[in-house]
Amino acid sequence: MLLVLALMGAVAAGAVMLLPHAASIPPVIAGAATGATALPRRKQDETAQPYVKFMTLGIALARERLVQRMHLDACTWSDGFLHGMETSAQLRVFVHDLKLYLLERHPLAAETKTINAIYSDVEKAMDAALDVQTRIDEACRQAEREPTDDELIARRQAFGTALAQCGHLLRFTYVYGRRSENEELRALRAKATSNDAFHHPVLPPQRRWFDRWLTR
Repeated sequence: MLLVLALMGAVAAGAVMLLPHAASIPPVIAGAATGATALPRRKQDETAQPYVKFMTLGIALARERLVQRMHLDACTWSDGFLHGMETSAQLRVFVHDLKLYLLERHPLAAETKTINAIYSDVEKAMDAALDVQTRIDEACRQAEREPTDDELIARRQAFGTALAQCGHLLRFTYVYGRRSENEELRALRAKATSNDAFHHPVLPPQRRWFDRWLTR
């Protein structure tokens, strides 16, 4: 397709360059240079029709390939971003922070609706994964045993579904975000996977009234 576009561009450029000298150009050369443009109007339309169809098909295929490539790039990026998320708690913290981050930067009603809808699906998947994990842990505790292979598979599948739903929110971030936001997103991920996200006290430790005298 690029070759056809290049040839068409070359013909157009040549026609523009030769236009001031059209009076001195022999008819045979002019016909060879301009091709179908030297033919009658009806003949020109009939001749150009296959080329128009070919160009339309080529543009449609190129657009389809571009959309597919962008989707694959977004999937690869989101999968890499979720690599290392090992627990439902980590995923829940990250997705909640990501939702707030996106809502702050995409205040339009349509975008807000999309973000909240995706987040709702992620929450349902995370709740389902937590139910599976809780049920398996309770069964293992009562029977004083390790999880069976089927239970491990069920737990992994449920968590994988939650990860996939989270990937939808990340793909929204990829499509509508900016490259400069990558560091901020990585900071959200680091916060979710850090132990401080679960063990850091909500309030700073209170100082006693006489501490200021001890530190002098």
